[in-house]
Amino acid sequence: MEFADKIRIPKLNGVTMRGPHISNTSTGTLVITGHHLIFSSRSEDVELWILNRNIDIVERKLNTITLKCKDFRIIVFDMPYIEQATSVAASIESLIMTDEADYLHHMFSNKSNEYRSPFDVQSQCEKLVAGDSMWRISNVNKSYRVCATYPELTVVPSNVDDSMLIASAKFRQNGRFPVLSYRHEKGSVLMRSSQPLVGSSSKRCKQDERVINSVLGPGKRGYIIDTRSVANATNAKARGGGFEMEAHYPQWRRVNSSLERHNVLLDSLSKIVEACNDTTCTIDRWLNKLNGSEWLSHVKDTLNAACLVAQCLNKERASVLVHGSESTDATLVLISLTQLILNPECRTIVGFESLIEREWLQSGHPFETRHKSGCYNAARSKVSSSSTSKIFHHGSGATFLLFLDCTWQIHNQFPCCFQFSTNFLSSIVDHSYCSDFSTFYGNCESDRKNNQYGKPNLWSHFDQKIDEITNPLYLPTNDVIWPSVAPFSIELWRDMYLRWSIDQTHQKKYKKSIDDLIKRNKELKVLATKLLNETQDTGNKST
Repeated sequence: MEFADKIRIPKLNGVTMRGPHISNTSTGTLVITGHHLIFSSRSEDVELWILNRNIDIVERKLNTITLKCKDFRIIVFDMPYIEQATSVAASIESLIMTDEADYLHHMFSNKSNEYRSPFDVQSQCEKLVAGDSMWRISNVNKSYRVCATYPELTVVPSNVDDSMLIASAKFRQNGRFPVLSYRHEKGSVLMRSSQPLVGSSSKRCKQDERVINSVLGPGKRGYIIDTRSVANATNAKARGGGFEMEAHYPQWRRVNSSLERHNVLLDSLSKIVEACNDTTCTIDRWLNKLNGSEWLSHVKDTLNAACLVAQCLNKERASVLVHGSESTDATLVLISLTQLILNPECRTIVGFESLIEREWLQSGHPFETRHKSGCYNAARSKVSSSSTSKIFHHGSGATFLLFLDCTWQIHNQFPCCFQFSTNFLSSIVDHSYCSDFSTFYGNCESDRKNNQYGKPNLWSHFDQKIDEITNPLYLPTNDVIWPSVAPFSIELWRDMYLRWSIDQTHQKKYKKSIDDLIKRNKELKVLATKLLNETQDTGNKST
């Protein structure tokens, strides 16, 4: 079916736009296209563009349509007649349920391949190896024949041949064999994989043992950080998965650092957004809702686990292998946050973009599946509703948002250690759910390659807005930064969760004034230094 066939009313006049997140009511024209919903009011100088992919659920009551978006906005449209509201709701509903491949073909079919990601797999692997003879770049996954969710190139120990990697992949869930993520300056390394398929019979794989043990030198010990609880890991063993048996991996100590799964995080997110949208309740009730969501508890637990991994690498100089079950969610959060704590390069704009590309996009986080439904759809799926949106995608989750929230927490505690501003983080969140750029489309590298999702590129877009995403407080440092995980140190990311429900005009005005003062101060310091040098040169010449 063509997109035009899904749109019953492409244009409707006399529509009123209002809502809890709209400052002023406006009356104008609503236009529905294959990829955007557009509202325009010339008399009131209002224009709003909403990507169809940003719409989470559609609710209709009589002649009123309520759109609840993945960026947490709630927008209400009043139509002249009930029949029109019915047709508009059906059109939007049909468009937001469009197959991903069809949508992207329609969105990007006429756009040339203007951009090439500066973070291609080859350059990422070469940078990771950096001439260290202990590691090599393997193309064992050429054409994605060993692991569908890994890139074609991976970094593995030099003394392990490809046949061992293939055997290890067969012993790991979904073929995600152990690969290198980060080499610490003190000699320890950070690796990731999926769970071993030990099963109730406690199977073993000598090739897998060789791959992991080859990382450690004689007399060295390492840690296996399992992102599941002991009970969940044991249950997984009964279902054919499991964990590394100590008898077969004697140099490794296994530690369980339990983190919640993606669906639990999405449920928690829906509760915190509900609390932030309720601006009429008392402070006590609002705080109870905030605590009841458990979102900040998930943030604290995740930061605590990342600090544990970082301590193993930095203070104990011990190598670490991180995995859960599939290891496409919590594992990637820990791997990324650990590097953010230890590696100052990851706190730069380019370094952070590279981190997301390497540890999320190329490592197989299923963005298409996780971001199919947002927090409103998750909340609606648990209660009866008048929503016309009938489908909740059960693979949806909020793992990537959790990672960026944890990044914001560290940024909030160390505001001078990051080259990028918190606006950069907010923009990445929004683009990961819906975007004019295809960077976050698909579930893995093979998806994006097979469906030609590689154009255009989000990072090139940020290059055009470098002044808007740069942190004026940034002071480069090579220090390790240790975030506090005390309850009073974990704060609500106000610019994310309260940006629509509370007017941010004054906060933005104050921030801009502070930024201008800091920039002016830097300019004056440069000028003062220049004048001082000129004065000294003049004095030297006169003598």
